[in-house]
Amino acid sequence: MTLATLGWGIVWCSLALAKWGWAVPASAIYVVSGVPAALGVVFALTTMRVRRTWALMTTVALFANASLLALPLLFDEDIRAVLTR
Repeated sequence: MTLATLGWGIVWCSLALAKWGWAVPASAIYVVSGVPAALGVVFALTTMRVRRTWALMTTVALFANASLLALPLLFDEDIRAVLTR
């Protein structure tokens, strides 16, 4: 979850910087936020346990990191539109 928070923080801070006139290229945002997200997915998959409670807690981190990795596929045009304003 910490890695997902780091990745999402990078995305939201870069969007805030774009609002203030300091736009960062979208591809750089995806790469820099994707590294902790990919590590988070790997860590979440390797910490899966058989117990139901542990599996439910791990899926939260798994989905948070996976949603960050899916960001370019789902919202690329929207993010690029915000960055080019």
